[in-house]
Amino acid sequence: MTAIPEPELSFGIGAVSRLTGIPLDTLRIWERRYHMVTPMRTEDKKRQYSRSDLTRLSLIKQLVDLGHAISAVAALSEEALRERLQVHQDRPQPVSADGRRLRVLVQGNALPFLVGYWKNEWDDIEITGSHVSYADFEKDAIGLKPDVLVLEMPALQADRVAQLQGLAMQSGAKRTVVVYSFGMSALLERLRQDGIPTLRSPVTAEALAQACRIDGRATLPRPLALPTAGEALPPRRFDDATLSAVTRLPTSIRCECPQHLADLLFRLNAFEAYSADCENRNEADAALHAHLHRETAKARVLLEDALEHLVRCEEIDLAAVQALA
Repeated sequence: MTAIPEPELSFGIGAVSRLTGIPLDTLRIWERRYHMVTPMRTEDKKRQYSRSDLTRLSLIKQLVDLGHAISAVAALSEEALRERLQVHQDRPQPVSADGRRLRVLVQGNALPFLVGYWKNEWDDIEITGSHVSYADFEKDAIGLKPDVLVLEMPALQADRVAQLQGLAMQSGAKRTVVVYSFGMSALLERLRQDGIPTLRSPVTAEALAQACRIDGRATLPRPLALPTAGEALPPRRFDDATLSAVTRLPTSIRCECPQHLADLLFRLNAFEAYSADCENRNEADAALHAHLHRETAKARVLLEDALEHLVRCEEIDLAAVQALA
C-alpha cells in the first residue's frame, strides 16, 4: 500500500510575522520591492508561506538586525545567507578571559518578559536580571557588575542613552545594547560611532544575543538637551506587560485579531512617546509634534476601545491575563 504524503506545512502572514519578528507592513514591502519569497495564495487570496520561506525570512531578519542592508541580502541564496550569518557567529563570543557565560542585565517595558522566554535558548548568555523599573536596573547594574547592559526604549532619547553610558562606566559593563521602536537617524549614527549596537523592535532572540556578543567600546556620553513632553492626555489602559500577555493568548478568532491589536497598540504607544520627545528646531516644529502626539493618543484610545470590545466578545478574563503578565 502506497503511503499518502502529508501536505506541506504552511503559515499565514500573521504567524510568519510573529515567528520571524518582521512587522506585517515591512514583510509586505520587502516582498513587493525585493521579491525575496513568493508565498502561495489560498482561494480567498490570503498568503501562505512554506517552511523554506519562513527559514529564508528568519535568516534575512537576523542579518538586517546585525546591520546588513536589506537590498544587499534580499537576493542571496539560503546558503549565502547562512555564510554571512556564520561570519558573525565566528566572532569571539565570551567577554571575559575565563570563558564564562556573558552576564546580561535587561531593562524595558516588553523586553524583560520576552527575555524570560528566550533565556533558555542561550548557552553562552546568563540573564542576571530583567527589570521594568529603571531604578531596580540601576541598582543591579552597580551591585551585580554585569558584562552587558540592555536598555529598551519606545523612542530613542539622547539623555537616556547618555544615562545608560554613564551607568555602564560606573558598573564596569563592557558593552551596552539599545532596543528601540522609533529614533532619529542622527542619534542612531552617533550610537553607531560610539560602538553601541542598536536593534529596532520587534527583535528576535538570536538578534539580541548576537548584539550582546558584538565587541563595543565605552565612551564618554555626549549630553543633548531634548524638549519635555507636551500636554496631559488620557492615560493608557493596557500596560506593556498586559499587551505582551494578550499576544500569547489562545483565541477562537481565526484571523488572530487580539494579537494584531496588541501589536498595533505597542507601536502606537511607542510613536506616542517618540512624538513627545522629538527635537524641535523652532515653534512650528514644536506645534507639529504636539499635534502628532495628541492625535496619536486619540488613535490609541480608539484601539483600546476596540481591544476591550474584543476581550468581552472572546470572554477573556483580563484579570487573569494581568496576573500572567
